[in-house]
Amino acid sequence: MLPIQNMNQKQRQLYDRVKNASVELNLNDKRLGDEEAKAIAEALEVNTTLTTVYLNKNQIGDVGAQAIAEALEVNTKLTHLYLTKNQIGDVGAQAIAEALKVNTTLTTLSVCANEIGEVGAQAVAEALKENTTLDMLNLNHNQLGEGGAQAIAEALKANTTLTKLYLNENRIGDAGAQAIAEALKVNTTVTGLDLHTNQIGDVGAHAIAEALKVNKTLTTLCLSQNFLTNPGINALRQTGSTTCNLDLDQQRFSPHANWAQIAARAAAHTQPKPSVNLATENQQLRSKLKLAAQKHVLAAKDQALVTKDQELATNKQELTTRQALAAKGQEPQQLRLDLAAKDQKFATTEQELVAKDQQLAVKDQELTAKDQALATNKQKLTTRERELATKDQALAAKDQELATRDQALAAKEQELQQLRLDLAAKDQKLATTEQELVAKDQQLAIKDQELTAKDQEIAANKQKLTTREQELATKDQALAAKDQALAAKDQELATRDQALAAKDQELQQLRFDLAAKDQKLATTDQELAAKVQDLQQLRSNLVAKDQELATKDRELKSALDRIKRDGPLSNFDGPIAQVPLATLISATNSFAADSLVGEGAFGRVYSARLPGPPVAVAIKKLSAVSIQHYAAFQSELKSLSKFRHTNIIAMLSYAEAQGEYCLVYEFMPNGSVRDRLNRKNDTLPLTWSQRHHIAADVSRGMHYVQTAFSDHVLFHLDLKTDNVLLDAHFNAKVSDFGLVRAAEHLDDKSSLRTKVPQGTAAYMCPEFLVDGRMTVKTDVYAFGMILIELVTAAKPGNRLKLDARRAVKNQTIVGMLDSALNPTEAEQQSISEIVTLALECLDDEAADRPSFGQLIVQLDP
Repeated sequence: MLPIQNMNQKQRQLYDRVKNASVELNLNDKRLGDEEAKAIAEALEVNTTLTTVYLNKNQIGDVGAQAIAEALEVNTKLTHLYLTKNQIGDVGAQAIAEALKVNTTLTTLSVCANEIGEVGAQAVAEALKENTTLDMLNLNHNQLGEGGAQAIAEALKANTTLTKLYLNENRIGDAGAQAIAEALKVNTTVTGLDLHTNQIGDVGAHAIAEALKVNKTLTTLCLSQNFLTNPGINALRQTGSTTCNLDLDQQRFSPHANWAQIAARAAAHTQPKPSVNLATENQQLRSKLKLAAQKHVLAAKDQALVTKDQELATNKQELTTRQALAAKGQEPQQLRLDLAAKDQKFATTEQELVAKDQQLAVKDQELTAKDQALATNKQKLTTRERELATKDQALAAKDQELATRDQALAAKEQELQQLRLDLAAKDQKLATTEQELVAKDQQLAIKDQELTAKDQEIAANKQKLTTREQELATKDQALAAKDQALAAKDQELATRDQALAAKDQELQQLRFDLAAKDQKLATTDQELAAKVQDLQQLRSNLVAKDQELATKDRELKSALDRIKRDGPLSNFDGPIAQVPLATLISATNSFAADSLVGEGAFGRVYSARLPGPPVAVAIKKLSAVSIQHYAAFQSELKSLSKFRHTNIIAMLSYAEAQGEYCLVYEFMPNGSVRDRLNRKNDTLPLTWSQRHHIAADVSRGMHYVQTAFSDHVLFHLDLKTDNVLLDAHFNAKVSDFGLVRAAEHLDDKSSLRTKVPQGTAAYMCPEFLVDGRMTVKTDVYAFGMILIELVTAAKPGNRLKLDARRAVKNQTIVGMLDSALNPTEAEQQSISEIVTLALECLDDEAADRPSFGQLIVQLDP
């Protein structure tokens, strides 16, 4: 292991490069040694995307190979590893072999042109018995020997995944070939086997030939540049195999081979080769040019050898003659000169033959190099074909995945289509409802016009009455003046009577005149009596008009009271009507279950229609079993009899008999806010506009509760979404005043205590829940929780408050929204402001919470 902190700059750069590499990485011919290999191994342990690594032509030895082997035990992505032309020996091979026993992804391993011997080969063989993924193994140009080949052969009997095995240039002889042949008789997976440039002779060839008669999977077998002669070659060609393509070219010769074998080899090369399968026709076409060149070289070599043999025969004959002449002592001088010239020519010929042999050796090396290059190209082609097959499989998997996704999308499309149909039906229903609402609005407008006309008529009547009163007052003044005139006349008559009494004599004369005047006065009295009678009739009529006007005034006052009662504020101390319990029992069918619409802490709520003009009402039935329930009944009856407000539930009547207590309220068809947030009975979700309007309604209602009376403050103490009800137009009204408490002379800084706090814990502020301390900000805390519920539709409580604070801090309020909401950009801004306002209401310090008056200003849409 090489810790990162101990790496030098080059190692760290190499580590980063391997760690971040994807799919394929080429590090060939980079002069990398063991220390660099350690850094590469560390990176391979953490890399999850690399599948192919090339480390050919470097200086990696056993230590580096051990590090890479440790990485292979951990890595689960690498499929191709190339370590050709390094310095890996038996120790490194043993480490790699141990890794192959546990690795489950590597399919291609090349360690050719290293220093692996028999011990390393035996370790690799043991690994092949356990490995289940390796497909290609290249051990070319090592030092496996007979023992290594025999170990590999035993492994092939057990291995079921290897298809390509390269063992050329490993000094494998007949014993190794015989072991491999036995393995081929039972192996059913190897399709390509390369054994060229080894030391296999005819014995090994005969063994392999017998194996080919049994094996049906091997398609390529290379035995070129071994020590095969005609018997071995013929045995391989006469196996009758139609599937295996044999490469037997360029056989070498054992140092013990004689010239007869050379001639036989030349003759063998001049014989035509058997036909090959059509499946390998393309490969044979490429081999023909190489065979022609090889034949040309061999023919030249054979011709040179024949010439050399002839010259040797001539030289031998001349040498024999010279020896005979020397023995007889008769060798003439000229013969010596000729013999010296021939010796010189023979030496020259031998030099030329040596030069040609060297040229032939060079050409043999070039052909060997070309064969190796061709084998390498074949190997690369095989690797590429395998990679393409892997990619085809991946593409097939992708196609299947896309098909699955298409099916899922089709299902989603059907579901979306159904949702669209449902939405269209709901839109149609909504349009019908809107038309009904428009019709109702028109009816209300007509009623408003009628009421305005009646008001105008009343005003006109008032004006007429005033005018009539003025006329009557004028007549009264006229009558008073006449009364004064009559009094004056009476006085005048009295004076005259006195004058007549004094003047009896003058009266006699004047009697005639007086009689006439008396008659005239009688007529005047009659007229006056008639006028008095008319005046009395006018007074009677005036009394009747006054009574009629008083009736009109009472009606007008009642109408004004109704207008005020339906307006924003109205207090009254009038009693709430008590109805017989039997009436409520009849209206609810004896409080039947099908009339039940809800159940609270102090009783059950039933829907009903009262007799007379049909009026939908909600009846809360409380049991007087406990003092607490009776106290709640009295508290709510007393509270709701004191005030009326648009955003406070209206109590219509009550019943109390036989230990049963009932309160009758106006009916709220849309239920509670909590029911709508939960979408009870599959109702449509509330829009953000409706939710904002509900918040404003509740703030107005609670502001009225706290400010309705100048001498004391009311506490609701059970404000929650279950107690906020919605009418047909989704106007909100606060209900359930069973826990209401009153406190006199309470300001923003003072408080009232209770020993037993009652209400719903999730909505209780800390000072009320812990200490029982009530302030004018106690219900504000509960209102803050309602605001967050309107935004999220979540369950109330301290956890919801903490989540809201965290969302505001992290600017992730959108993540908390009710999934039914799809706000516009403007609505998102409104939601953010509401959440901020809610957190102000939920402040742990009561003094820092806003008042309901301040809330109305901020919430009023």
